[in-house]
Amino acid sequence: MRPDHILISVSPGETRIAYLNQGQLIGLEFERSGRESRVGDIYLGRVEGVIHNLQAAFIDIGLARSGFLALPEARPVRTSPDERDDAIGNYVKEGDAVVVQVLRDAEEDKGPKITVRASLSGRDLVYTPGQTGVVVSRRITDADERQRLSTVIGATAGDDGGFILRTAAQEAEDEDLVAETERLRDRWSAIEAAAANANAPALVYRDLDAATRALREFGSADLERITIDDGETMQRIRAYAEAETPDLVQLIESHDGSEPLFDTHGVEELIDAALSPVVGLPSGGSLIISETPALTAIDVNTGGAGGGGREQTALDVNREAAAEIAKQVRLRNISGLLVIDFIRMRRDENRETVLSAFRRALMGDAQQPQVIGFTALGLVEMTRRRQGASLSEIVCADPADGYLKSPLTTALEALRGVLREAAAGAAAEFVLEVSPTVAGALSGAASTAFEATRTRLGGGLKVAAVEGLAVDAFRVTRGGGA
Repeated sequence: MRPDHILISVSPGETRIAYLNQGQLIGLEFERSGRESRVGDIYLGRVEGVIHNLQAAFIDIGLARSGFLALPEARPVRTSPDERDDAIGNYVKEGDAVVVQVLRDAEEDKGPKITVRASLSGRDLVYTPGQTGVVVSRRITDADERQRLSTVIGATAGDDGGFILRTAAQEAEDEDLVAETERLRDRWSAIEAAAANANAPALVYRDLDAATRALREFGSADLERITIDDGETMQRIRAYAEAETPDLVQLIESHDGSEPLFDTHGVEELIDAALSPVVGLPSGGSLIISETPALTAIDVNTGGAGGGGREQTALDVNREAAAEIAKQVRLRNISGLLVIDFIRMRRDENRETVLSAFRRALMGDAQQPQVIGFTALGLVEMTRRRQGASLSEIVCADPADGYLKSPLTTALEALRGVLREAAAGAAAEFVLEVSPTVAGALSGAASTAFEATRTRLGGGLKVAAVEGLAVDAFRVTRGGGA
């Protein structure tokens, strides 16, 4: 399911993006200042060490943690991992300078995952320097359209790189596709020139920020509106659209309402719901979602569902649960290993019905979920490729200890609350009452956001640490005689 409306809300310290389809929230993305994703960035790195027993290398790319280059990602050309005589030492040696791209951000004690096979994404195409051939997305099923796309790109592709035609390409005109091949090639030439003149470690290409990337990734024919509440961000996205996706310029609009953008569309409440461990089902059943560092467990309960006998009730609730679980893992960006405890069913055909419904519901998920099937204990195992932190990992202190918002999350939320109060009426001074841990975040991780908020208010903002106030609570009061 692709969005028909994208909301981009920018506030001090944070950009939040909500993806809607017919008014329903189908995806969320947060980007916080100082914690921006590095996925897609390209670096000239320096090989720090080659670990032969791991068949991997560590590459200094100038970030806090060295990049991790595994053997499959060290091969310049994608080949079978069954090559017995292959080894990491065949590709990199200590001290080498090497151009790498970030595939996955650093997390906890792990450095970013990197590859030597860099690629550049456009709206319709992905350019793969050093590769050859033209690949058409499997989601483009019309044979004539596949042939058209292969012919158009095949005529312009050369020995300098290959192209992958994304699903959005089926809506593109021939001349637009050819123009994008030229833009991507020019971009790669600029990256090569930057790498040739850099001293490792060095950043040689910064991918798009989250807001602009949303336009690139979801600017298909399904998109009807992009609403933005920040003038600077709107100018940046409009400039990108005019240069690369001119047909989308008319869809970009400014949010001019008296209410904050996310409040207008009810998204703030939906975010809170997406952090709840309990999700209700239409029949009266429910899901209980428990995230841990090792895996995510999802329990399906009948609750108040009933009326058709035990087996039929189990089947009906499980089918509802299959659709809702697919929605929740996308919305919450849950990844890694998931174990689902569906309601027990005696009949094999009912178990197969639920599995089939679950696999259908997961179709179209860009993170390539794989449903393994029922285990001997009657649980369903699945995996989902990790791409960034889950919603709870971003927003909560520790999902494993409950879905309580972190001090940083509350700090940023409180600053939005101050600006909301200021929009309702000016005051000589605003006082933000928060817990001591949130006050610490406002003077630490969120200090830049705090100063930006003070600047907007003309300097009239103070923080009061209140003992006993919950970590996820805050109060805004007016001072200075207002």
